[in-house]
Order: sequence, then structure tokens, then C-alpha cells
Amino acid sequence: MTTVIIKPTDGCNARCLYCSAAHPGAAKRMAPETLESVFRLFGDWATIRGQRHLKFIWHGGEPLLMPEAFWEHVFQGQDDLLRSRGIRIENGIQTNATLIRPETIPLLKRLLSDRGSVGTSADPLPGIRELKGAPDGRYGEVLNESLGLLRDAGIRYGLLFVIHRLALPHLADIYRDFRKQHPSAGLRFNPLYKQGRAIETGIWEDLGISAEEWGTALVTLYRAWEADGRPGNVQPFAPWQRLFDGGEWQLSCECSGNCAATHFGVDPEGAVYLCGRSADGQSSRFGSAGELTAEALQEHPIQRMVNNRRIYLKQTFCKGCRWWLHCHGGCVNDSILGSGTPFAPTSFCEGLRAFFEEIYGAAVAT
Repeated sequence: MTTVIIKPTDGCNARCLYCSAAHPGAAKRMAPETLESVFRLFGDWATIRGQRHLKFIWHGGEPLLMPEAFWEHVFQGQDDLLRSRGIRIENGIQTNATLIRPETIPLLKRLLSDRGSVGTSADPLPGIRELKGAPDGRYGEVLNESLGLLRDAGIRYGLLFVIHRLALPHLADIYRDFRKQHPSAGLRFNPLYKQGRAIETGIWEDLGISAEEWGTALVTLYRAWEADGRPGNVQPFAPWQRLFDGGEWQLSCECSGNCAATHFGVDPEGAVYLCGRSADGQSSRFGSAGELTAEALQEHPIQRMVNNRRIYLKQTFCKGCRWWLHCHGGCVNDSILGSGTPFAPTSFCEGLRAFFEEIYGAAVAT
């Protein structure tokens, strides 16, 4: 399966302090002809790869700012350009969820009809995530109302928490509170990335965390997850645990080592990138969906770069590391942000190694 993260707009109704997708200037919106080009390109990609399954994640900005007419183009285009070719389609949406209303539910049910779910970000600490033109604290109130609508409608959702410096003393409580309030929801923890508004406004100096702090945070959260019975819908821990236990090897994209073959990002103007995060930072760009062919996408130098990166890291920085299979040097975008080159391990490498040693080291032979 290939996952395509499409950002139909870079506009947003929120003003989150560290937004990695924030861009200056007027908001852009995807045109119908651009959308058609994207569907044609990835329909061809699935065909030459021998795949019969594409997953689209509608991201942003805030995708629910797009009008109803856009979503009709989505449904029609997927039917005409993809399902008609025998390709199975799965849709998901990553939204701040504050625009979900009772009248939004039918659209979401239609969009997510084949195993899809809503992803959203949450932060209980004040002043981090807020709405434009709204009083402080309103974001959290609206988010809880929206999640209640999703639960009542039987729509699956997951929560993402971005770990920043202010959250470090509260991580175990944050984990427990999320699990208590949303027991059926997927839960994911990411570090704050040195990208977007976090850099443009200088807030990284106050909120950014070091590799060592990331490792300590992972240990704290793992212990809370362990005490919770190790539920299988909490990342990044569940995939790592399955791998350690000898189960199916299916890591998250940032640890897989082969992300260029499984993930792409597309911006509102139809530019194709290595992933959604690359689209945010406008790095690792393949070209325009209207000009690219599936063959060119498959043979593109970025594909070779990701493959060569994996080989290079295993022979240099990561040589002899007993945690290689657990992270493969980490996220390419992390490397570019931290070192200015993809041919370096993630900037969080030392923290990851400290976490693996703390949790699994005694059970793994050197």
C-alpha cells in the first residue's frame, strides 16, 4: 500500500505556537484539475507497482476549510480515476477538528467509509494550541465537543501529542488522562520538530527538546504504557514492541528505512514531496503531479537517495548499532533539519539509543 498525504490548503483557522505547516502569505487551495492530476499519477503508480490499494490522508493546513464542492471532486475523481481501475481506496483525515459540526458528520462518514479515521492533535497545556480570533482556552473546548460528535457518530479517531519542553514534567499524567478520556482512540507521541513556525517565531528556543530529553520522555511514556497493559494502538511503542517480541515487522514510516516507496506528500499546488513533513518544509521535491509520470517517480533520484542513505548509514554512523532494525537511522526529514543532509542519522539518535538500551538492552545479546 502507498500512503499519499494531500494538503488541499495551507490555510488554517488555528494559531498553534509551533505549527510545522505554517507558511507566510495568502492561503492556497487546490484546484480541481490539480486534484485530477494527483489521482492520475498515483493511479499509474499503483498500477506499475502492482498495488491495488492506495491510502489518502487529507491534511493541511486545515482540510475542512475546503468547500463541499471540493470533496465532491474528491469522491468523483476517486471513482472515475482509481476505483474504475480496480484500485481500492482508503481515506483518512488529519484535522484540528474544531470545524466539525453535526452537519460535517455525513461528509466524514462518506469520506471514511472504508476503514478510515480522523486524526487530530491535542495539548492540555494552556496557550499552545489556540484558535484565531477566539479567547484563550476555546480550542480545547471546541475540540472536546467535536470528539464527542465523532464518538456519537461511531467515527474512529486518534490523537497526536507533540512533546515540547513545557510538557516534559507532565508526560505520565498526559498519557493517563488521554487514555482515560479516549480509551478507544489511537494515540501517538512525536517530538517537536525544528520546522515551520517553531523556527520562524523563535519559539524553538523555549519549547524545543534535545535528543537526551526525547529519550527520557520515551522512557517515561513507555512506563506509563506498560502500566496500562501495552495497548496496541499507542505509537511509537506498539510497533517497536512487536518487533522486539519477534512479531510482524511493520514500523512507522520514520523508522522503516524505505519511506520513499511507501509515502508521498502533495501540496495545494500539486507539488509532490517525499512525505507530508517534506511538503511542510518544501524539501525532497519530486516535481509537479501534472508533469510527473509514475515511471519518473519510481526512478527519481530521491528514491535512490533514500535507498543509498539506508546503505550508507548502516556502514558508517549506524555500523554495529544493535538497534538498527528498530529505527534504520530515523526520519530523513529529521536528518535534513538537524544536519543539513539526509546522510546522517536523525538528530534524536542518542535519545532513541538511550531509550532502547533502558527498555530492551538487558534482554538483547550484544
